[in-house]
Formats: sequence, C-alpha cells, structure tokens
Amino acid sequence: MADHNRFGFIVMLMIIYLLLPYSTPVTRRDEAEQAIRNAKRQLHELQNSTYGVPGNITGLEGVGKPDANGTVRRIPPESVRKTVAEMIRDVLGNSANDFTSGAEMGTLAPSELAYPLPTRNNYEGPNDSIDISPLPSPDGATEAHLLRRDIPILENTDPIYHNASGGMYGEWQRAYDLEPYQLTNSTNVEKNITGNHGRLLIRVEESKPGSVQEVEARISIENEDRFTSHDIIMYGAHLVGTGEMVLTTTSREFNGLFALPHFARTKEAFEDIRQLWNESLTEAIRRQENSPDLNPLLTQKPEFGSPHQCEYIAYLQLHPIHSPPPAPIPYPTYDPRFWFHYLWDPEPITSDVLREIEQELRHPTGAPLPPAPPIIVSSVIYSPNCGYVLQSNEAKGLKIEMFHSKVQNFALSASFLVGVQIWLLIRQMNESSTPSTVSRVSFWSILIMAIVDGYIAGAFILVSALVESSYLALLTAAFLSLVLVIIFGMRFLMLIWGIQRPERRAAENAAAAAAAADAPPTAQPAPPGTPLELPAPATAQTPLINTEGTNNNAPQDLSSVYYRFWFALLGGAFLFLHVASWPPPHRHIFVTTFTFLASSFWVPQVYRNVMRGCRKAFSWEYILGTSACRLVPVLYLMCYSDNIFMYEGEWKVGVGVVAWVALQVGVMWVQEVAGPRVFVPGNILPPAYDYHPILPIDDLEAAQPFSSTSSTDTPSPSSSSQQPSSLHHHARTGLRSFDCAICMHPVDVLTSSPPNSGGGGSGASGSGGGSGGGLSSAGGFGGLTTRRSYMVTPCRHVFHAPCLEGWMRFRLQCPICRNQLPPL
Repeated sequence: MADHNRFGFIVMLMIIYLLLPYSTPVTRRDEAEQAIRNAKRQLHELQNSTYGVPGNITGLEGVGKPDANGTVRRIPPESVRKTVAEMIRDVLGNSANDFTSGAEMGTLAPSELAYPLPTRNNYEGPNDSIDISPLPSPDGATEAHLLRRDIPILENTDPIYHNASGGMYGEWQRAYDLEPYQLTNSTNVEKNITGNHGRLLIRVEESKPGSVQEVEARISIENEDRFTSHDIIMYGAHLVGTGEMVLTTTSREFNGLFALPHFARTKEAFEDIRQLWNESLTEAIRRQENSPDLNPLLTQKPEFGSPHQCEYIAYLQLHPIHSPPPAPIPYPTYDPRFWFHYLWDPEPITSDVLREIEQELRHPTGAPLPPAPPIIVSSVIYSPNCGYVLQSNEAKGLKIEMFHSKVQNFALSASFLVGVQIWLLIRQMNESSTPSTVSRVSFWSILIMAIVDGYIAGAFILVSALVESSYLALLTAAFLSLVLVIIFGMRFLMLIWGIQRPERRAAENAAAAAAAADAPPTAQPAPPGTPLELPAPATAQTPLINTEGTNNNAPQDLSSVYYRFWFALLGGAFLFLHVASWPPPHRHIFVTTFTFLASSFWVPQVYRNVMRGCRKAFSWEYILGTSACRLVPVLYLMCYSDNIFMYEGEWKVGVGVVAWVALQVGVMWVQEVAGPRVFVPGNILPPAYDYHPILPIDDLEAAQPFSSTSSTDTPSPSSSSQQPSSLHHHARTGLRSFDCAICMHPVDVLTSSPPNSGGGGSGASGSGGGSGGGLSSAGGFGGLTTRRSYMVTPCRHVFHAPCLEGWMRFRLQCPICRNQLPPL
C-alpha cells in the first residue's frame, strides 16, 4: 500500500512538472535584455520629441508624418480633443476657461514647444549606449517651475480631490465613430465594442503624490446586452491642479506608455507629464537591469486576452465638490435649536477642509471632520485602432479608504450575523439532544445550510486576500463561518446521520423486498444425473436471516458523509470559478437560481414532516432567527445598489426570496397547528400515526383512564364505569375529560357522534386523524387547537400534549404500559 501511494505521488509531481510553462534562464535573460534595449530606444525618442510631433513612438501608421499638405497627422484627432474640451467645460463651468483657452494639441509646428528641451545624441542602434539620466532644466525654466509644473490651479472654485484612488461606476454611451488608425504590426483586432451604451466601472489607484501623479486604472466596459464585457488596464498621469487624468493602454503594437505625454491637451501638461515619465521610466529601466524578473510595463505583454485588441486613450475629469455655503442660524445661543443646527448642519467642504479629509483618510487621527464626499468623474474613451469614442457622465464612487472602511463594517456585521447563527444552532442542538427529537430533523435542511456557510467562509477568505486593509475583519468573519460549518454544523449532521441510519436501512430493505416480490421466480433446470432433493421435515428449524445488517460499518458510513460533504464543497467552488467567466446575463441567471436554491433550506424539513407525520423538529427561535440571518445578505446584495461587490442586483429577486422563505416558514407553522399532513391527500402518503385523534363518543372505553389499580393494556368495557372519578362529562358538548398520568390534571378530549347520528366519526385508530362531522365543536380553528392540546398513544392512553412531548424527548415508551411509541 505504501509503494502504491508513493507511486501515485510521483506521478502527480511529474504531471505538475509537465504542465509548468517551459522557460529557460537563457530565454528569460535574452527577453529582459531585449526589453531593456527597446525601452531605452523609446525613452530616447520621447526625450527628443516635441509637442504634437510624437514621431514613430505610438506604433500607428501615419502618425507624426506630414501629409500631402504638409500637415502632421497627430493623435488624438481634432474631433476627440473638442469632445474632451466640451466635457471639461461642462464639468468645471467657467473655471475651465482658465486652462482650456490656451494652446491645445493640434496641427502645431515643432517650434511651438513651450520649453524646448535639449536633445540627446542621435540613437544609432541597439548596441549604442543611451544616456537615460534625468533631463537638464530647459532654458528659461526655474527649479520652482519644474517642481510646480506651472499647471493652472483652479482658484476661488469648488475643491477637487488631489488623490482620486477609488472605484466609480456609471453608464457609458457611444458618442461617434471615426476612421481607425492602422497599427504597424497588427491587422486583426479582437474585443471590439459594438454596443451603443452599457455599464462602466473604473478603479483608479494613484502613487507618488505631487502636482503630477502616476495613475493606474482598471476599466470594465459592459455592453447593453450584458453578454460582452471588456476589461482594460491603463496607465497615465493625474494633473492635480485641474483634476484631469490622461491614460492609455500599452502593448507591443501600441507604445502608448512612452507616447503618453503627447496625448496631453496643452503644452504645459505635455512638459509636466514628460518630466514625470522620464523619471519613472528611467527608474523602471534601472530596476529591470538589476532584477531577473520581467517588468510587464517594459516587456509590454498583455496580462490577459489577445495581444491584438482595441487600444485606448482615456481622458478623465474629476468633478468639483459642490457644497452649500453655511447658512446663519436664526436662533439665540440659549435656544436648544441653535445647538441642534450647530451640531448637525452639514459643514461646507472647502479646499482646506477637503485636504484635511484626505489627510485623515490616509493617516487617521480621529479629527472631527465631515464625512468624505463621493468621487464623481466624467470620461471620454477613444480607441485609435478601432475608431470609436465612448463618453460617460458622472460615474460615482467612493475613495479607496472609504471603501476599505465600508468593507470592514460589512465584515464586522457579517461576523455578528454568523455569531448569532452559531448561538441559535447551539441552542437547537441542546433542544434536539435525544434520538426522539433528532429523528424529526431533516438531514438535508442542515446540509443545505452547511454548504452555503462553507461557500461564505471561502468567499471571506478570498476577499481578505484581496483587501489587505480589512484583512483582520474579513478573516474574523471567515473564522466564525468555518466554526459554524466544521465544529457545529458537521457535528449536527453526523448526529442526525447516525440516529437516522436504522430508518434508512429499513427503507432500503423494504425496497429490496418489494423488488424481490415483484420479480418473477426463475427455475433453473437441474443438470442431468443430479439426484432430486426431498423437502425438509416439518420439525426442521428455519434459518434466521439478519435483515437489519450489522453496525460494523458505522464509522465508514460517517466518514463517507464527511468526505462527500467536502468534495461537494470543493466542486462547487470550481463551478463558481467557471461561472465567473460566463457572460453577465448567464452569471445573473446562475446567481438568481443559486440564491433561490440556497434559500430553500426549509423545504426538506416540510417534506419530512409530511412523509413521517411529525412536527416541532425545530424551535421557533431557531426557525425565525436563522431565516432572518440568512435573508440579510440576500437583501444586501439584491436591494442595496452601493454594496461592496458593486453587484447590480434586482430588488424583485430580493423580495421574491423573502416571500419564498416566508412561505416555507408559514407552511411549517400550519403543519404544527393543523397537522403535518394538512391539505395533502392521505391516500398518496405512507401510513403514520396521529397522536391527536377525535375519539368516538360511543366507544370512550377505548381510551384508558388512569387508575393505580389497573395494569392491563386494554381495558374491559366495564373499567370505565368502575372509575367515575377519572372520566367526567364536560359541560360543553363534544368534550370529555380524562386524567393525565404524568401531571395528574384533567385533559379535555374531543369526541365525535356515532355514524347513525350523522357524525361519521373517524374512530380512534389514529391512522386518519381527521375530525368527524358530527359536532361543530370538532371543526374549525377551535377544534384544531383543542386537538393539539392532548395526545392519545397507540395503546389508547390520554395525556396532555406538552407532558407526553416532554416525556418522548427522552423515551419512546408509554409512561403507563411501557409499550413502544412511534416518534413524533
């Protein structure tokens, strides 16, 4: 066995080794050196280029070259620049004239550069050394100018965020189409956007604080049909003074990263971005020279998808934060209303207040500041090689620090809900601590809840790895979810499975016996020459056949359930990972279906109540508390649009799930009050004993009144008349009183008229349990509540329902005659 396991382990290691990507150290070193040479060459071209004349950096055919009229064809075209200018003017209003009235990128001559930079030596070839040191100060530019970049700052206007790190989502529209540029090294383009509108999600992350900041953005563009979604990674710069961001994609065909300064709208922005890009790219090249790992920015390999795809240039404009000016408080200081307005009126957001808010978010000190306002951004996204322009107005979101705080609050709330479920499950396990009570519980109801809790624990672990700032809070929720599943959920499942094992084996034996009885007998002819066997004598003993089986495989049975549970959980996790790659409409259908299935945890219990004729499997504390705790996440995801997952749910689905769970709870309440088989035809169900029958009025001796002198199981017809103190005629017609043998108090029992009086009673057999029609007091809600107040055993002894239910929690024997009782 050990050799076999060792062989399987070796085979598995060989398969993993064969599946690993093959890349020799020599190949990686050559690729890194080639990437460094290309980056130096492109940086050299950027340093020697002039505003509006990018040269051959972009990789687009015809860009940077004069046409027949002598005009240099530049990127982006004039129509796109006008669209961007109009967007900025709409966002900033009159303040936009301060920096849009200057020279914008157009058909400018190379001599119109704001500060002509000193050129480097001409680049001769891949073996030529390139000076990548920072550029010297241009003539006429002071050090203060280089630090401040001379970017127009919006004065006397509403403040704008200096750091736009966060997530925003909104809607996009297709503005217009243009003639596409042709990439030099590519002909086929994939992942083209053909829709007219859809949903847009922008995630921005900034670094290197200053007047010009590096930006990395992930933009998800989803079509209106929701069947196609495009994920884009863009790099760019944020001009802090104006709130404008310029971003671009980069690949081996489109060198947008090195051509980014030429996409700026003004000459001043071009100089600032080029100076920042020279420093950043020089540092990246030096890190690449000292590191064996490949830098994806320098190698320009796409992280996912096809390398031949639409390239993008994006312009994002942050919206100013509009806040009303402070209004005077028209109350004196001794008036309580003055202090109410003084404490609760919103404080105007000025530039100084916004800077303090950003500082507090990044380095919390507990300063009393107003909450951070949301980030609002408008955008224009242009694809040069696919030839279309997309526009988005007022995509709204939260600062990254506010989002992390929101995630932390969500994790703490989830931890509280999971803790409540643990407490409820512990109390329910204490209630269902005997074989009688455990036999009522549905194994599948607990299994559904345990599987869902396992998925929730895995989701918390995954999110904790992605959101590092809320790691502890998310890990706490994941730990409590695992405790709920592994310690308490699995323990309860094992207990239910072990106690209900005889029931399952009896059902399997009955099914096997029925199949054997239905099979026709087949007689095998005896071979020639075989002597005939005589029948056994009448005195011969019949061999005993053990139909119950042995319990030797009980541990294996429990372990198989344990392993199947975890394999099912693992298989579902792989299914969810596969579903993540589906189109959004298919994902939505899957999430909706899974939500309804995961919320059907009471359906197996309803089915078990009907099939076994049992009630009160769970306490109402557990039913209502568990239902509420499991509905809160569904309502949060489906009905709250600002959820941390940015999932666009439908409130109708949330309301439908609530109604579905409420229907299940209502059915269980009706089963407890009116009987587990109410509204279900009895001829299609297996027989089950009814502890709440209506006794026939002409055969009351079938119910044995308690007597210390009587020890017979079946009373004689005269036993009732010999003990008049134990059987009383109630003042109300249709009720008779007996003595409960447990509490020694009277118990009222419903009776029915004999058949010849028009009653048609059901008798006391207990199999039907339906009330007769002879007495009006036996029907209606009053009759149902009266029947639920007493219980009649198969041996015809009468008790109070709470008394016998409490007794049967520990023993399934009659308190009087010790006969076996069927479980509730």
